[in-house]
Amino acid sequence: MNTVTELEAAHEQLDRGCPRWRLKAACAGIEDPDIFFADRRSTAHRDALTLCLQCPVRRECLTDAIECGVQDGVRGGRTEEQLRQIVAFREGRQIDLDRVRATLFGTHRPRLTEAEKKAVVRVALGAGVPRDTWAALLGIGYKAATARRRQARTQLDVIPASMRREEIALAEELRGTTVVTLAVAA
Repeated sequence: MNTVTELEAAHEQLDRGCPRWRLKAACAGIEDPDIFFADRRSTAHRDALTLCLQCPVRRECLTDAIECGVQDGVRGGRTEEQLRQIVAFREGRQIDLDRVRATLFGTHRPRLTEAEKKAVVRVALGAGVPRDTWAALLGIGYKAATARRRQARTQLDVIPASMRREEIALAEELRGTTVVTLAVAA
């Protein structure tokens, strides 16, 4: 075995447990990694978020956390609460967007799962559909619609757009039509 092959093999062995992006992370040489698991009201927690938000590989870190289902600590510039929402969103992706589309376009009213109802609200907000319109489509009142809207706005702020591509495309499609208002008015 020549020296170049030996070096490449050794380098690959090192990379196996630590992807290269981690070497570029702002936290790579930090003395106290416990700041990433500090109480959310502490200065250490704010310091961890500040460090993360300046990190050149924040996106890779967040992707890794999501793929591994990590919900503890600060990762990729997100708090534990935000990571939990993102992981729950990813795990709850068992939705049928055709059923969401049918509800929003008023072609028929399928029985929606909870995840699909949440998707209806996120898509409706993305398309600028008024609350009264999508609330009527879901068959809910003002209080329930207000709570769902608050939850959906939080999800839209937290969940990366790359994970919501299909919903974003559906919102754009919906934005260009008036079917929703007609379906409710009928």
